[in-house]
Amino acid sequence: MRDYADQLERWLLLASSALAHERVAPGRRHGRSPRLALSLGAGLAAVFIGLSISGVFAGRSATAWGAELVHFADASPLVLLDQAGWRIDYANETSAQDGELHFTTAPVPTGPFAEDNTTDAQLSWFAGPMSLRSDDRASSADLTTTAPVLGTVAQVYQYAGGTPGNQHITALWEYDGRVLEFTAGAADIAAFESLLASLRAVDTNTWLSALPESVVKTTDRAAVIASMLQGVTLPPGFDASTIGGSDLTSDRYQLGAWVTGTVACAWFKLWSDARSSGDTAGVQQAIAALATAKDWPILQEMSKSGEYPQVLEELAAAMPSGQWYGRPLEGDVNSGLGCPARGIPLTVPGSSTSGPAPLPSNG
Repeated sequence: MRDYADQLERWLLLASSALAHERVAPGRRHGRSPRLALSLGAGLAAVFIGLSISGVFAGRSATAWGAELVHFADASPLVLLDQAGWRIDYANETSAQDGELHFTTAPVPTGPFAEDNTTDAQLSWFAGPMSLRSDDRASSADLTTTAPVLGTVAQVYQYAGGTPGNQHITALWEYDGRVLEFTAGAADIAAFESLLASLRAVDTNTWLSALPESVVKTTDRAAVIASMLQGVTLPPGFDASTIGGSDLTSDRYQLGAWVTGTVACAWFKLWSDARSSGDTAGVQQAIAALATAKDWPILQEMSKSGEYPQVLEELAAAMPSGQWYGRPLEGDVNSGLGCPARGIPLTVPGSSTSGPAPLPSNG
């Protein structure tokens, strides 16, 4: 069984991926992509094999886009990484103010933790003020410096750890009325600064042309959610409309995590409440339902791209004992699956609270 510290890091990474990536300081992240949940599987590969603003997307100005994607673009900083060999493998709008693009050098989508011979980078944007993140980043950085980017100056932070050729480095700066953060695994500060210098402001069409095909538009969400629920064991009276973020554009994997996570949280809450009330039948019903998670088609699809399904299945396997590393399981379900953020907080036995405060819904 994994060491507890390793498992704890997985929960932190999962929380950063599926709920609010900015809450886990980059100094505690892997040099590779911090998200467990948001990368394309091979069957959903985008047609964009390499990102070159001056080449691949030339001559596509007549492309027509749906209103939802134009809204997504308008809410973004319209910035892309213009360096040979890089492409976008996911994009996500986490709130009306926040979003992210993830870039990789992997030749084909290989999941959020890429092989060692690939490199990952992530551009995120947030509402201000910048101090909300700069103080946190600086507090855990081994080295702080500055570097030019997009006509301004970024604060750059390098952290301990990493591997040769893949150091943990991030940059923060203000741009177009918001805060941007660029995180990448790089050989050193000079290599990271080269990536920063390759960030380019582009027009709406170029930005939208770079998005992977896995982006789910708001007009498609209801149908996509309904298809994802096929073969999923649903709790009594489950209402698909309770799945958050209906007004946001999101990545298919992210949406799959919210769909299955909402279902799982509902089952975990039924289980926990039944245990508290002595309802043995209710406890067994929930355990039996989540034991089928390994057979849910959407989780089988997602397992090709990330660890979210494995995390959910491991938590479900702990239901008969009700314990996780000697602690009540409910606390780790709250943090691992983000149940409070989904409006389904579990009450932790022996605690007056039901887990961490809800995060903003992010689709």
